[in-house]
Amino acid sequence: MSETPDPPSRHVLGLPLIAVAAVAAVAIAAALFFVASSLFNSDDDNQQVYVEAIAGAPSRVNPLYAYLNDTDRDIASLVFSGLTRLGKDGEVLPDLAETWEISDNAVSFNLREGVTWHTGVPFTSADVLFTFGLLADPEFQGDPDQGPLWRQISCNAPNDLTVICRLPQPFAPFLSFATIGIVPKHILEGVDAAELIENPFNLAPIGTGPFRLLQIDNQRTLLRAFEDYHFGAPALPEIQIRFYPDASTAAAGIIRGDADGLMLDSRAPQLDFAALTSEDRLRDYTANRSAYTVLYLNNREPPLNEIEVRQAIARTVDLDAINSELLGGRVVRADSPIVPGTWAFNPDAESPGRDTGEAMDLLDEAGWELADDSEIRARNDTELRISIMTDQDPIRGAVAEAIANQLAQIGIAATVVREPSTELIRNFLIPRQYQAAIFSWDPGGDPDPYPAWHSSQITATGRNIAAYSSNDADKLMEDARRTFDLNERQRLYFLFQEQFQEDTPSVILFFPIFTYFVSEDVSGIELGTLFNPSSRFANVHEWTLNEAPGIRG
Repeated sequence: MSETPDPPSRHVLGLPLIAVAAVAAVAIAAALFFVASSLFNSDDDNQQVYVEAIAGAPSRVNPLYAYLNDTDRDIASLVFSGLTRLGKDGEVLPDLAETWEISDNAVSFNLREGVTWHTGVPFTSADVLFTFGLLADPEFQGDPDQGPLWRQISCNAPNDLTVICRLPQPFAPFLSFATIGIVPKHILEGVDAAELIENPFNLAPIGTGPFRLLQIDNQRTLLRAFEDYHFGAPALPEIQIRFYPDASTAAAGIIRGDADGLMLDSRAPQLDFAALTSEDRLRDYTANRSAYTVLYLNNREPPLNEIEVRQAIARTVDLDAINSELLGGRVVRADSPIVPGTWAFNPDAESPGRDTGEAMDLLDEAGWELADDSEIRARNDTELRISIMTDQDPIRGAVAEAIANQLAQIGIAATVVREPSTELIRNFLIPRQYQAAIFSWDPGGDPDPYPAWHSSQITATGRNIAAYSSNDADKLMEDARRTFDLNERQRLYFLFQEQFQEDTPSVILFFPIFTYFVSEDVSGIELGTLFNPSSRFANVHEWTLNEAPGIRG
């Protein structure tokens, strides 16, 4: 049976510069002139505007490249729409596709009637085929982990409002892949797939999303509500995004009153976090990311190939202490690789928590004894020593040191080794030449744990870093990605999480908490799980701003 490609992991790539075809530039310039004229000649020159502060700068505001840059992803989420979207708990919901039917390995999307691009041109199935064709083009310089998936999918359009995609086998996560923004064929047709990466469209995007782009430069982006948006005209007339070099500068801008909102992740300086928290005019909304930090335990490398040793480590790590002492309380303890707050999370699959007495009993039973005159356990004259590798990230380094100190309390001698990220991944994690390691994993929008934990992914290109192998867990993951029945997928993932706890292939440490500071004048914000930072804009078309008209600054 053919095997469906795995969902992508997060990565950043260096990409070559490519010249832009002159004919494409002319076509896009003409379309953009039409849009700009209609936007800037508006009779309403004194709009309310919501101002968002962002630490970063735009590069390519194109949903097909937005995985490279969170700032691009933020803006693209306002400008573009996908066939589907993710709800607060990760359930796949309709967007440009109003409904869909599933038959074996085929998904038939029924597109909404009356949807138009920001240029006024009707949106049709031809735009979907064009976008999916780009993603499948071997010359397209997009996410290299997604290319193999799209090249195995065959799509056709029997009419303007229907797209049928056939998969090599049933693959439930495909519906979450369909959240990628659709780009306009009438603007980009004729542009070579390899050259799109440097096309002017990427800084003058046109989509079907709730806001259309008015202007963009290295200081700010201005967007205006798209009155014909298919979920209804946004209540916010305009959004301005201001770019700052770092989180501290952005926080200072908020405190000065130059902006209304700023999202901080768990890495933000505590001083900035405290300063924004003390501002009475700001509300703070919190939500956890879907990405998690994990203490990988190499299941093929002694002594971590012994389940008793892995279980003892899991019962020794004190996440509560690490959270309060090192992380400022801005993470959520992880109980499994499935994101809490999502439909697939099993609340009953709770991690055992810290119990050093039980941890020492496990080691005793496995023959790792602690002599009266020693601080390190030993068996057959071999001391219980491990190395914990991580990169140069200060938070991961501090967590590694804390865990090493905790393991010393039960007689495990752990040494922390730090390497640059690229070298760590290439030379140690991927070839699995390590004992323990602390790193992060982003599962994406679907809960599918297959890429990170299925035994088939213990390969030179696979991402089962822990070399976890379990026939029972494999079967659960395989069955869950082959059924589109949400209730059945949930049942299977609940069982997988219980199996994961029993096998303890690694220790999932925490999910970071993001805090969204927003002016009290802004209403209607509903944060769910953040599958990426731009998820905060999921219901932006419903936000309102209770403020006298007038563009800030």
